[in-house]
Parts: sequence; C-alpha cells; structure tokens
Amino acid sequence: MKFNYQAGNGWQSDAQEFDDRGQQFGDGLFETVRLDGRGVAPLWQMHVERLALGLKALRFSDVAVEFVLHAIDSMAHPVGMTACKLLVTRGVGPRGYGFTPDLMPLVTVRYFNAPAFSTSPYVAGTSDIVLSTQPLLAGHKHLNRLEQVLARDSFDVEWDECIMLDSSGIVIEGCMSNVFVKLDGRWLTPEITSSGINGVVRCWLLDTNPEINVQNFGLPELNSAQGLIFTNSLVGIRSCHIFDGQTLDVAPEAKRWQLAYQEMFE
Repeated sequence: MKFNYQAGNGWQSDAQEFDDRGQQFGDGLFETVRLDGRGVAPLWQMHVERLALGLKALRFSDVAVEFVLHAIDSMAHPVGMTACKLLVTRGVGPRGYGFTPDLMPLVTVRYFNAPAFSTSPYVAGTSDIVLSTQPLLAGHKHLNRLEQVLARDSFDVEWDECIMLDSSGIVIEGCMSNVFVKLDGRWLTPEITSSGINGVVRCWLLDTNPEINVQNFGLPELNSAQGLIFTNSLVGIRSCHIFDGQTLDVAPEAKRWQLAYQEMFE
C-alpha cells in the first residue's frame, strides 16, 4: 500500500503499485536546450549525442535507447518557445536498485522561455561543496544533482555563479556552467573525466576554437587569470569580472565567442 500526503486533504491512498525510477533513484538523464523561438535548436544534435552516450553509460538496453532516440526524432518544437527540458528515466519498476532490461523509459519534455541573453559579467566565488569523483558518471547529465542543489543554496548573495572543486582541489566546473580560464595567454578548460558535466556549449567552443586546451588547473592559478568565463546552454557565454573579491579582465576572445553563440539563435 502507498499513501501520498496532500495539503488540505492529509494522507490519500495511491493506487500506483510502483514508482518511476527517476523519482526513486535519480535513474535517468536530462538535457536543457536553448531554442531560437522558431522551433529550431541550433545545437540539437550535440544534445542528442550527449544523451545517447549517457544512456549507454547508465546501461539502458539497446531497445530502450532506440525507443528514446525515436521519441526524440519525432519531436517538433513549438514556435514561440525559447527553451525546453528533456527528461528520460529508466521507467517504472519494482522496488529495489536492481532493474531488468525490458523496462521502457519515460520520456518527457517541458517547454519554457529562457532568460534573455545578457553581456553583463558575473560575480562569482568558490563553493564549499566538493564534487565527488565517479569516472563512470563523469560527463553525463544524470538526474542526481544534489551537489549542485547544495552549492546553489550556499551562494553568497552577490554571486551569479561559483567555482566547484573536486576533493584534490582541481577546478572542475561551475554550479550551473562549465569553466574556461585564460592563463599566460592560453585558454584552458578542465578535463571532465572523473567529475562534472561535459556541457554542450563547452563542446561547441572546443570544436570551433582549436586553440583552447583541455588541461586541469587549481584554484591558485585563478589569482593570475587574464580571463574567466562560464558557459551553459541557456545563458550562453558569460565573462566573470569579480572572482572571490578579485577584479578580472573581460577578455576580447570571450566577447567574440559570446556574440557567435548568440547569433545562432537570432
């Protein structure tokens, strides 16, 4: 037997025998996608490719992966919406961690309007929430985002973003973004092999700017940074001009990349 507590009605019986595994265990993935308002997602294929890799990493069956990709291929984004959140869970199953390959995924999408693009630079600091290390899940946008929930709750009032470190003190990402830093004239972004999300804008920047290097760095290096940017699909590319109270330059490359990203959605 199962009961749900409802405001005003108290405990009510729930006839559903089992629960969705996404709700039970965070057993699934999601993609947050920027649209151009005309029903087009310029980086849609990158989102689909990342989702497919995540499904394989979470050991969805071949049949389940085919089902998800077919559902995605049949989508038609509505005109007038500028973002969507696509969510895939393993589906409804019995209690316990174990699963069988015959489970059929649940695929849902929610449309909303993204915030308008902005060129205002960020104020950021260092989070006291340390990212865990799990190479099997690194890079994938799985549903367990408790570290980010706690990090976001810990923001100082003036912060727009934060830097998150792993347990060895390596910079990994922001709470909601990937990180790029200019050190000694070279642009770097951390490896995403043990922690973090391999963001779509990160992939797009690396594909279109081969001069950017994938290389780890620690917090002390940011004290001499010549530029710091945060990237994600909704906000695009945002420079950081104050980090942990220190003023940083807004690099000209960041302005160019920011404009190039925004132009795709015009």
